[in-house]
Amino acid sequence: MMRIKNTIKSILLLLHRHRKSHPDIYIFSLPRAGTTLLTEILNSDANSKTASESLALNRDNIRVLRKYFEEDFLAERYVDISMENLQKIFSYYGDLSEGKSWNSYYWSDFFTKNHSFSTSRTIFKTHKITYHFREMMDHFKKDIGIYLLRHPVSHSLSRVRKGWTTYIDLYSEAEKIKELLPTAAKDMITLVSDSGSDLDKFIVSWCLENYLFIRSYQDKTLPDNLYPVFYEDLVLNPESCIRDICNKAGLQYNSKMLSIVDVPSSGIVHSSDLTEEQIRAGNKNYLVNRWKDELGRDAEDQLKKILSAFNITIYPETKT
Repeated sequence: MMRIKNTIKSILLLLHRHRKSHPDIYIFSLPRAGTTLLTEILNSDANSKTASESLALNRDNIRVLRKYFEEDFLAERYVDISMENLQKIFSYYGDLSEGKSWNSYYWSDFFTKNHSFSTSRTIFKTHKITYHFREMMDHFKKDIGIYLLRHPVSHSLSRVRKGWTTYIDLYSEAEKIKELLPTAAKDMITLVSDSGSDLDKFIVSWCLENYLFIRSYQDKTLPDNLYPVFYEDLVLNPESCIRDICNKAGLQYNSKMLSIVDVPSSGIVHSSDLTEEQIRAGNKNYLVNRWKDELGRDAEDQLKKILSAFNITIYPETKT
């Protein structure tokens, strides 16, 4: 099916006119944090096209990636990137931005009702290079970055249900943060890795995967062209949140953006039937707060201990 779609895309490519004249938008986040929802909201802008998962390691993507990177560079996550490979990433995204390159996820909105055949900006959704949001935003100074964060428990529970693996070992050994991590955080990593529950391990992984962003956010040192967005705000206060994003990103707010919040995104394939029912029913509190019904007091206390070890105070209700 993917090969057929790619063939159709290669033909329709001749009909598409893309000339960048508006700032691109880079969405940095982790899988299961709401990136598909946010991307679909922003892509309702008529000037925009979507390039989703540009670093995905499916067969068709790899064919393109090998034109830019050595095979041994390609990975599921990137935490310590050499300057040489960082320049290649800039070149790759720059070519995608200008329409000089494409792959199986380029114009990932091609078969949706929001696809436009004349566009002037690209919305990039990427999960693999969150540790390099600063380098990306420093290089693409005229573009806009959004870092989407979801509550550690609801995010971690979603990943536990999928049976996914954590990235504790990879991130805890990353040179970019080894010297930044508090001693208490290093002790917590060891303790949870040795004897923690699956949920504990995913929460620790959440802390590590988002550590550079959260540290910069709390220290008020984010790049001027990078803006934080919280999944909970997007779901519970969609109009004000979306309008704020549009103002920062130079997008024209439209009514379609708000209606998309109440419709399951294409990422719903990773969710339960109950979740889809609750979205269609407009029960937004279910999406944000259901974790509170699933956890007992002991689990909530453990969450506070983990976040405290990392000096994370970004969520008031988790403070000790």
